[in-house]
Amino acid sequence: AWYIGLWDSLPLLRDPMILILLSLISFLPVFFLFIFLGVEQALPALVGAVVLSLAFVGMGVAQSVYFNKHWFRFQDVLVASPVTPLSYALGLALSTLIASSPALLLSFAILLISHPVGPLALLAVVAVALLMWLAMVFIGYVIGLTTKNTRRANSIPQVLGFLLGFLPPVYYPLEMLPPFLRPIAMLVPSTHAAQLAKNYFGLLNSPLPASEVIIGWAYLAGFVALMAALTLRKARWVDP
Repeated sequence: AWYIGLWDSLPLLRDPMILILLSLISFLPVFFLFIFLGVEQALPALVGAVVLSLAFVGMGVAQSVYFNKHWFRFQDVLVASPVTPLSYALGLALSTLIASSPALLLSFAILLISHPVGPLALLAVVAVALLMWLAMVFIGYVIGLTTKNTRRANSIPQVLGFLLGFLPPVYYPLEMLPPFLRPIAMLVPSTHAAQLAKNYFGLLNSPLPASEVIIGWAYLAGFVALMAALTLRKARWVDP
């Protein structure tokens, strides 16, 4: 899994500018909020960048799965070798962590310097980001395994990233949405992830009630389990 992860992230390791570009995707809204609205509005958005940095690259697994299977035929080589399907899946997931590590380290450094929190709160935010990452990795696997078109393998993750990352209240407060739209926004897993992370950093206008915190964790865990079940149903290590 380790070597497959390094192999899949080789283009990023050879050209670090790609890592900077990937980081900018999630940081651009934070930068504009900082310029126009100041630090107080930019810090909650930075928490959103933490959540989405992993989510964006997680869905990028779709491209690796598709191209390794249909374009490079690399999966056929692994099928004929002692590599197990689990090692292959873990390796591709590991490559996304390598790709998102600069953005995550920078985000956490700025947040902890600007708004220090205890170790338990920090671990909770990391757990929220990892749950979001797992869900997006599973979605990426499903896209990569089911699509037969190169353009769709490239475009669907980007469209989903926009729908799951920029439209829901991740960078902006949930209270900015009209009341009738808030229940719809809460159906999106990234909304729960952002609300939980902002709550643990103390960046919400009022702390979340204990019931909403439990619902948020349960929703994220259930969404991850659903995506994992869908991936297991669609995944085929050897084509029939």
